[in-house]
Amino acid sequence: MNSRLYKYFLWFGLSTALIFAPFARGAVKVWSIAPVLFIVNAIIFVWLWKANNTKGYIFKRTQIDLPLFVFVGLAVISFVFSIYKHDSFYAILELVGYAGIFYIVVNEFGHTMRDYLLALVVYAGAFLSLYGLLQYFGFLNHDWWEPQKFLASTYVNHNHFAGYIELVMPLTVGMLLASWRKRQVSKAVLIPALVVMLAAFILSQSRGAWFSLAVSFLIICPLFVRQKAFNAQTIFTILLVVIITSSFIYFGKDVIYNRIDTVSIIKGEESSANTRLKIWQGTVEMIRSKPITGVGIGDFIWGFPRFRPEGLNVQANSAHNDYLQAAAEMGLPALLVMLWLLAAIIITGIKRSNSDPVKIGCIIGLLSLSLHGLVDFNFHIPANMLLFTVYAAIVSGASRFNDES
Repeated sequence: MNSRLYKYFLWFGLSTALIFAPFARGAVKVWSIAPVLFIVNAIIFVWLWKANNTKGYIFKRTQIDLPLFVFVGLAVISFVFSIYKHDSFYAILELVGYAGIFYIVVNEFGHTMRDYLLALVVYAGAFLSLYGLLQYFGFLNHDWWEPQKFLASTYVNHNHFAGYIELVMPLTVGMLLASWRKRQVSKAVLIPALVVMLAAFILSQSRGAWFSLAVSFLIICPLFVRQKAFNAQTIFTILLVVIITSSFIYFGKDVIYNRIDTVSIIKGEESSANTRLKIWQGTVEMIRSKPITGVGIGDFIWGFPRFRPEGLNVQANSAHNDYLQAAAEMGLPALLVMLWLLAAIIITGIKRSNSDPVKIGCIIGLLSLSLHGLVDFNFHIPANMLLFTVYAAIVSGASRFNDES
């Protein structure tokens, strides 16, 4: 295959999956996840075929190879002991697909391909946010939202839309800082995009996303002052972001205060906090029943009914905690490896960022979604996990974002 055509195929394939997934309800339904899996596996097949037929092909190693391979291995073991192998099989397919995309980006995507890919992500985040705002204010239909009063755009649930935006917003800030250098997206596009995304993010009313993103900025932002990155352009950009954010917080203070002071109602029966606590209680009992192998990757929905706490009156399709769910499905060893893997991604990204604002934006998004996982299940939303995987590859690959690979 012609090298140029091969690169175009990889880029357009991954771009299609990245854009289709969030627009298709987050790719949580069979009709939406099936095309994504097909595209992802087609890309992986072509990459492996090309690598196998290229003499002297060098497979690039990363700092997260070991925890990633161990995690996939534990997933396979949990499949062997799965209580419902049908769902476990598809969960394995998704996991292997994410691993394949990670290594494709690390090995095949140079700085130009990454620049254009991330620019596309910013455009998608801005469009989804604008679309959500039009829905929220009654100009467009949103009958699939759960619950109806929270902005969710094309997603089913507002928390998962917020999860997507908490990945894209810090990237946008990073690209805004980088726009003082020569980048693909100009400030004239990035500033309106950031404004629209921030408005939609606040109106999504996802407390977990608000908290996670705020904490992540506070933890990672000191990286901006490393190696003389804190210059006049950086100060101006940060002030601009602070002014925009403060303005939205002021004008949206009623929404924010009400959301913090009150707890939303699920089906008019139980508060979201109490529901989560009861689900976590049942999940802990699941873990105690099979602490080593779990009930099987992807099988939470089948294993939970046996451990449903008294008084829980909603169907629990997930644990509303990515870490507890990993332990329940794959065992406690998998939870430890998962924490190892996430820590390796964040630490490697910090070490290799060299104060590159785009990479730092990616790291903030990665940390934010990881923290959000304590109270939700964004890692089980394919659209969000696919973008998370791309970010992980970018921060774990070349030493600088603009290095060619």
